[in-house]
Amino acid sequence: MKTNGVGRKWLAVAVTLLGVSLAGALPASAQRVPGRRTAPEDKTTGFRENPRLLAVFKNVVAGPGKSVVRVRSDDKDVALGTVVAADGYVLTKNSELLPGARPTVVLRDGRKLDAKVTGVDLKHDLAMLKIDAKNLVPVQWGESRSAAVGDLLAAPGPDADAEPVAVGVLSVAARAVRPRDLPPSTPPANSGYLGVMLEEAEGGARIVMVTPRSAAANAGLRERDVVTLIAGTPIIDAETMINTIQHHRPGEAVTIKVRRGEKEVEVEATLDKRPPETGFDRRDYQNKLGSALSNRRGGFPQVLQHDMAIRPMDCGGPVVDLDGKAIGVNIARAGRVESYALPAEAVQALIEELKNGKLAVRTESPGTTKPAGTQAAK
Repeated sequence: MKTNGVGRKWLAVAVTLLGVSLAGALPASAQRVPGRRTAPEDKTTGFRENPRLLAVFKNVVAGPGKSVVRVRSDDKDVALGTVVAADGYVLTKNSELLPGARPTVVLRDGRKLDAKVTGVDLKHDLAMLKIDAKNLVPVQWGESRSAAVGDLLAAPGPDADAEPVAVGVLSVAARAVRPRDLPPSTPPANSGYLGVMLEEAEGGARIVMVTPRSAAANAGLRERDVVTLIAGTPIIDAETMINTIQHHRPGEAVTIKVRRGEKEVEVEATLDKRPPETGFDRRDYQNKLGSALSNRRGGFPQVLQHDMAIRPMDCGGPVVDLDGKAIGVNIARAGRVESYALPAEAVQALIEELKNGKLAVRTESPGTTKPAGTQAAK
């Protein structure tokens, strides 16, 4: 496991305190420290949930925690936010923001401030919020490229003097991914159903099959139509279209713009009730054991993967190394031992455009995802 000087010090302290290996791979006899009585919590908690380990990491997250806020929507905690500018700009996870509800940001000092969405990047599932605040502490960025598999990581929370919300190790270094490389999501049972199969197309999502007597068929959608806009949300690929459709409910009417040959066509589709899923997805069942998963957990252009048990409502905050530098932003809890973060370099490249509104301003919040390729917008 690669660590810098600070990392070696904290790792030594953690292992001395707990007398266990991070991966839990050592036998019990090898994990015991001679002359030290085993604490009760060491017997009843996993390594990453052990309160004494989390206490060790308090110093690691003390600095970056000043750049973390809680994001709320419709009076519910929905995500964390990462402060990226002292004058009130905060990054968060876009798909957790509830449609029709203005987000609010809760600062460390307890202030609750209304937030305005200035820009959205649908591919990375990021939204930029602007609040009326000054002298905030922007996050200090590190380099995801310098992080190696096995490095210790932590996720700071929004509360002063608090332990990290999670700790773990880097599982897979930052990499570009194809949507089918990431685990599929199970669509919500109460989400809308259009009834088409999709493939990627230039400037949208191309319909390759229309289910007979479906909402799509009733609206007059055709094979080869390229969908470019749904209910005010720009459709940039098949993943975005699926996210958008699944966010709406059965019975809702949505306006859909398509490119049909040389013409632009607009139709209105009343979404159907989702047909029951068939079969038993063993992987999805196992992934959900003991944890809630993010609704949107696929379709990101690039990610780094770690094993921190991040709750969906704690996505949007930074993931930091042992120097307290943010090497990424947590973006999805994808499985029992899989969480994804957007690499710091990719996030930094989007900040200015998100601040000045050059990227799409959200009108509807995408919800869940399915793997790309040829896909059903269910």
